[in-house]
Amino acid sequence: MKIGSFGYLRRLIPRSASKESKERVLCEIQSYHEYETGYRCLASALGRPDRNPGQGELERIRRLIDRRGNPAGSLSIPDCLFAAAFVSITRPRRIVEIGTGSGFSSALLACVICLQRPDARTPCVDTLDAHPEYFGDCDLPVGFDISNLIPEFQAAVRVHAPRESDFVGTLAEKDELELAFIDGNHQHPLPLLDLLRIAPYVRGGGWILLHDIRFGTIVETARKKGVPLPYEGLFGAEWLFDEWAWNKIDGGNIGAIQLPMQKKAILRSAGNLMNSPFEVCKESYRRLRDDVRQAARFCAR
Repeated sequence: MKIGSFGYLRRLIPRSASKESKERVLCEIQSYHEYETGYRCLASALGRPDRNPGQGELERIRRLIDRRGNPAGSLSIPDCLFAAAFVSITRPRRIVEIGTGSGFSSALLACVICLQRPDARTPCVDTLDAHPEYFGDCDLPVGFDISNLIPEFQAAVRVHAPRESDFVGTLAEKDELELAFIDGNHQHPLPLLDLLRIAPYVRGGGWILLHDIRFGTIVETARKKGVPLPYEGLFGAEWLFDEWAWNKIDGGNIGAIQLPMQKKAILRSAGNLMNSPFEVCKESYRRLRDDVRQAARFCAR
């Protein structure tokens, strides 16, 4: 189903937005051995060539990965290394994350912040999940693995569940955040909706990490090769990343997009994406169209 009802928002886009620089950088970190090399590549792409990993940082990341209890739906090792390096380089005081799951990514982000910024506020990671139970085991609450993963930093993570991205406004002030992480429901247009809802609270020039930016293509490619998979490929995050018209860093199946200084400009991408077929059930079409429209209006203020 195509939706072409967002054209009227284009008049809110400032002309000067098209003059901002646009760059796509590839910076994958495939293994522990590549961490320092990938870190330098990423630091250079972020304009922070002077930044270096903290003492013992890689070893802490490795121990954290080895300690996780249930990796289902969690970040792969390359994803972990990219996310950790990104946080280590940008050194935000706090992060808001959409999509908690087991809590592994929340623990990873909090651990790196605490290592790089001992003065970071507590909690330094607020994580939201639409469901109270972990999708991999309904007998476990979301975020169940956090206390096991970072017992020394437990207070650094605060779990909000069941909550969706419209709750971000109660956790952050406008233009407060330097970095956010979107890893919730990947069905289009939900990643776009999460972005529009969180963008007002991320400063212009700030960054948003996106997970599963190649998920749909990975699943589709595997099936063409005859590899049976127990899940469908979803393109929501992939389409959002590919459509993004400003600076972005491709880390493989994880990436980062930089918000333009004039955030109204992102409505152009929103309008284009809303013309892509929805991946949710038809019963949700009307509600999601209204939610995206409302979030876009708020973002345009």
